[in-house]
Amino acid sequence: MMMKRPQRLNCSISFTMWLQRNNSSQGIKDVGCPKQIFAAEMRLMFLLVLGLLFSQRAEAFAGGNDAEPTKHQYHRDSNAHRILTYGADFGSTVSFSGSSPNWSSGGFNNITANGFMSAFAQVKRPNTSFDNIFKVNLGMVSARQYDNYGVRYRVNKKNIDNVFLDSKLGHTVSAQPGMSIFGGLNFQTQMLPGFRYSRNVIGREVGTLNSSFMSQGQTQFALGMEYKPLPTFYVRMGYVTLKQTYVLNQLLYEIRNEATIARVPKGKFLDNQMGVQIQMGLQRELGTKKKVTMKFNYLGFAPYVSEDASLDSRIDFALVAKISKYLNVNYTLISIYDKDLVKPGASAWQNSWIFGLGYSFKL
Repeated sequence: MMMKRPQRLNCSISFTMWLQRNNSSQGIKDVGCPKQIFAAEMRLMFLLVLGLLFSQRAEAFAGGNDAEPTKHQYHRDSNAHRILTYGADFGSTVSFSGSSPNWSSGGFNNITANGFMSAFAQVKRPNTSFDNIFKVNLGMVSARQYDNYGVRYRVNKKNIDNVFLDSKLGHTVSAQPGMSIFGGLNFQTQMLPGFRYSRNVIGREVGTLNSSFMSQGQTQFALGMEYKPLPTFYVRMGYVTLKQTYVLNQLLYEIRNEATIARVPKGKFLDNQMGVQIQMGLQRELGTKKKVTMKFNYLGFAPYVSEDASLDSRIDFALVAKISKYLNVNYTLISIYDKDLVKPGASAWQNSWIFGLGYSFKL
């Protein structure tokens, strides 16, 4: 078996600038996200992705130096040996802020720490490939506040928490390069319990359990076709897809005083839906010196039978710009649209993004 490690282990630590917006049903704090601003962000991001896709496709047809061989061509030239490729990225963001108790503008002292991990492993054969991606995002805020009596206390909150796994087994069935059938699994949930906060009679913030690991959790099992004309771009259509939603913590029904959570009725642990899945992924290095890296992934699900025509969606977008050998600027967005994960009448969009300026090094 041939093995190669083209990917580097990349660690980044960010200190000097941190900004985040979180509007999640699993999260700890709800910060308003105007619909007009978010819609503009989505349009801009999709235009960017489409422009990069067309430019990359043009380079491949032109046979430029930056064009990489397709997966089909790569296997044809690999002497039918199995090839294992794997790698991982790690990063963290830390910020500190504070003010004195008599600061006229108000405010409180806090420490914010966010971390992420993104790992992948791929096994290739002449006509078969097995791809795996695993992502974890976790962040905490520790804030020092004062109650109605001026007594100082500290509140620890979660500001981002997401676990995502995607596995796909594909087999080439067409002479057209990049066309294959696939069977796939993706899974998403959170690591730590999530709370909703409110103030008690003495003005202290107290948390009420709102979610936990696998409550909610989702899996999707899909069978369909994949088109991957370039190593950095793919589109998958899962014509037969089973979506399962889990609520394993039955205490949530009593705490939230709800008979149904995420389509799962009290006393049950999961809900099944059959439908169609669509996935798209794009990775692109920008600039003449390739100092900017863009990653875009989309996952959508439409049930065969539904009361409305909504499409459950998850968007992952990351943009990293290298300023110098050790300094970079990064922007990460996770956006989820699913009416089943929120209370009736609430916005179905759950958004979390981080913008940071950081120090990076390679191992």
